[in-house]
Amino acid sequence: MKINKIINNNAVVVKDRNEEKIVLGEGIGFQKKKNDPVDQSKIEKVFVREKSI
Repeated sequence: MKINKIINNNAVVVKDRNEEKIVLGEGIGFQKKKNDPVDQSKIEKVFVREKSI
């Protein structure tokens, strides 16, 4: 998982297997930049966009 956009220190948008996800966790975006890897141990919640029919 690589960071695509930083929302704030606790939320980032990531690209994972050609799918965009929002990942939440305490300090997950702190001092990070686009394309940095996500610290898996900080992930608390993952939101995935539901595919429309």
